[in-house]
Amino acid sequence: MRAADVLCRFSLFKPVFRGTQKITEVINTVSVIIVAAGKSARMNGINKQLEKIGNTPVFVMSALKFERSEKVGEIVIAAPAEDVSRYERLAGNFGVTKLAAVTAGGETRAQSVRNALEAVSPKADLIAIHDGARPLIETAEIERVFADAEKYGAAIAAVPATDTVKRVAANGFIEETPKRERLYYAQTPQVFRKKLYLSCLEKLGSRADEGTDDSSILELCGEYVKITEINCCNMKITRPDDLTAAAAIYDNRKTVKII
Repeated sequence: MRAADVLCRFSLFKPVFRGTQKITEVINTVSVIIVAAGKSARMNGINKQLEKIGNTPVFVMSALKFERSEKVGEIVIAAPAEDVSRYERLAGNFGVTKLAAVTAGGETRAQSVRNALEAVSPKADLIAIHDGARPLIETAEIERVFADAEKYGAAIAAVPATDTVKRVAANGFIEETPKRERLYYAQTPQVFRKKLYLSCLEKLGSRADEGTDDSSILELCGEYVKITEINCCNMKITRPDDLTAAAAIYDNRKTVKII
């Protein structure tokens, strides 16, 4: 990890394991869904998506990282239902030229993604789903996830677990300490062949809501999902002090001309 990223902390834990399935189909077009419709419940009343890092709204910075990839054909943004026009205007003002639609978010993240899927082009080969609150992802890392999704059908950005993780019983006592060598922190983007992802959604029905992230949907279907180990800080802005940390990392990268 670069020195510019030392302030990053990883907050989303999910144990994931490497699969062996390989897809040989060549993929050319990626449709991106930026999920930015959450309620920012832990932000003390601040809408984190509209806060600025380097004078750019958080969700727009996330979208622009995908805008720069030649693989990306379109970007769909899932926004709060009452702010769809505002998000559309901001995306345009800050140069998101591949914007295809801004869709109204649902009651849950899963529903927001489903609403956004309705606006995705039928020509898309891959669907990439990314948290709007992860603006520090780098385009080069995004394209590495794309490459793995092209090869294996499904891939997610992730980093190796650095903390010791405990499995705990309902009574609060430790049951097990899994070996860290096979544990990863799951992040986004999470990228899937569109046909595969939609097929799993249809197959699972309401069970699709059981997953804690989008790759869980494929896991519930028995599909393999490849881990793409990324190197950049890709923290998710969850609390007010995360904005300060993200801004510091952004400024450090800018100073050393990483971005």
